[in-house]
Amino acid sequence: MGYGPTSNMLVNLVDGCAQAKNVAPGSVMWTLDGDRTVQTTVVDVTAVKGRQAVDVVTDHMTFTVSPDLLLLTPDGWTHAADVAGATVAWTHAKKLCRERLAIRSGYEFGYFVGATCADGTVGKNYVSLVVNEEAFAARYATALTACTGLSLQALERPGDRER
Repeated sequence: MGYGPTSNMLVNLVDGCAQAKNVAPGSVMWTLDGDRTVQTTVVDVTAVKGRQAVDVVTDHMTFTVSPDLLLLTPDGWTHAADVAGATVAWTHAKKLCRERLAIRSGYEFGYFVGATCADGTVGKNYVSLVVNEEAFAARYATALTACTGLSLQALERPGDRER
């Protein structure tokens, strides 16, 4: 039996989606390494005529694969034929290539976390700290960029121009 997707199934290459039958050695794909997506270079491709297939039905889509294809579940890697009723790990295709934030620990990280927890706001896609002292804002900005590598955007509060 085979261990892969059907030939017409779309797979996520770094350069975009392609049918599995068009993947060749040297292609670079997105794969799971633990709970992160990583780029993996294809070293070999084997085509097998399969007599069996399994439809994997999720809340988001249905796809057909070999019964022996391994899927990540909370209980570990499980054959597709055995995942009925289990949760399957997946990622939105648009999020595969996003850069993950790499935090550098040290004094700057501690300063950033302490100031944020004391006076800041953490949203889904932002961190905000409103301060009145420019020196404190500068120290916070320095610590934030040093430990995260993020760039900052200064904003004015309504009424700041009146002072």
